Amino acid sequence: LQEWLDPSDAGIRKWGWWRLFDAYGSAIRSYAFAVRTGRVTRDQVKPLLLEQCENELAAAGEDQLRRAERSAYGTSFPEETKRVRTAGWYFSSDAAFDLAVAAQLDYPEKKDPRPRLLEAIISNLNYEQGCNPVNIVYVTGLGWKRQREIVHQYAQNDQRVLPPTGIPLGNVQGGFGWLFTYKQELDELSFPQDGAGQVPYPIYDRWGDAFNLSQEFVSLNQARALGYLAWLMSQTQLKTQAWHGAPGRIERKLDDSSGGSVYELISPGLDLANAQVVWERPNLEPVLSRTLRLKNPVTGPWLETEALLPDGRRVFARTK
Repeated sequence: LQEWLDPSDAGIRKWGWWRLFDAYGSAIRSYAFAVRTGRVTRDQVKPLLLEQCENELAAAGEDQLRRAERSAYGTSFPEETKRVRTAGWYFSSDAAFDLAVAAQLDYPEKKDPRPRLLEAIISNLNYEQGCNPVNIVYVTGLGWKRQREIVHQYAQNDQRVLPPTGIPLGNVQGGFGWLFTYKQELDELSFPQDGAGQVPYPIYDRWGDAFNLSQEFVSLNQARALGYLAWLMSQTQLKTQAWHGAPGRIERKLDDSSGGSVYELISPGLDLANAQVVWERPNLEPVLSRTLRLKNPVTGPWLETEALLPDGRRVFARTK
């Protein structure tokens, strides 16, 4: 490790500028925090290498901070990518993770960037959660308008229209991807053209509910999001909130006004009045509503529902 690793070497960065990329980034973080996490003692690490690793973590945080502060939307979309007028596989949560890592370092009192780092973490979180030009949440299972088509094998092959909850999606896309059915037609229908030389379609305004490989996540993106969000939430009162999975059941009542049925999600001990509830069943578009009204009762096909409480907890129920 000591022979190969020079944390400040641009040769270990992706494309020469993306710090802490992949395995080298993991090694640098592991070495920098090995003593603090109790895995080794201070005399087991090399002081110079430890300092170099910490400096690289701080520099990565500065990169993400600068990008967020220079963005009108507060997301750390790299200038290096903007220059080539494209996008793909960009996740604000990855940037927020780098910012959160940098916030764990010690800084001089008069040059402590951590308040600004926290602001950039929140602005990246907000962008991913819908504070963006297209008003779309780039995490499945959130928002009043939810992404339906994503690159995910289970989502493509299960019985539901909506994908599983909790999947991060690429936050900026260069345009529609090539699809077997439509080829390049969707991209050609966009106006102005995404690839126009003078006045292209604004890149932050590009969004389509379509199968797009440039928005595909991997488990590493999800893990980084979990890491920084867990750290963020641990600084709030939610860290002491006990929670175990709450049982849910679907109750059916007759609707005297229409002769149909009204279905409601019930969870003993929980107030679902302010919950966002989504319903799904075969041959029915997903419905966001506290209750579900159907002309005919559910007799054969399954019916399922998912409730999102204001504090982020969820309750699920399904008919057999």
